[in-house]
Amino acid sequence: MRLIILLLKSVNLYQIHFINMSEIFKSDRYFTFFDIVVSHGQLLLRSQKTDELTNNIDIIFLNATYIQSFSRLWGIKISRVEGSIDVINYDTVKKYLGYENHYLFEIESNNEKYYIAASSLRVFENQLEFSESSLNYSVDKGIEIATSKHK
Repeated sequence: MRLIILLLKSVNLYQIHFINMSEIFKSDRYFTFFDIVVSHGQLLLRSQKTDELTNNIDIIFLNATYIQSFSRLWGIKISRVEGSIDVINYDTVKKYLGYENHYLFEIESNNEKYYIAASSLRVFENQLEFSESSLNYSVDKGIEIATSKHK
């Protein structure tokens, strides 16, 4: 877990905000936004298999309601923001995050930070073909290698 301290200048006063981060997943591979099921709030980021890399890595966000990200990510680190959510300036997102089991996930790539609000995420390794999505319920998602759920 890492702790970030933000100093915000407000009317010549400095406010200190503590943000706890729980790292969930990290990879140096290339990821893209691969699929979305809007009606179920499911979002799939995929690092596609290649001749050298025999498995896809699929990151599935469930019940995603807010997505702020670049569509192509070289190297990725995903953490769950715990505590202060002052990095988000939208009241509707903050209201969503106030409900039980709704979280803010930080994606760091190329020294930039992006945010997704969702109820959970799961990471799988699989060998699905390009035309196959792990958001399809009838498809074997593969081997789960990370999750935001506490075990």
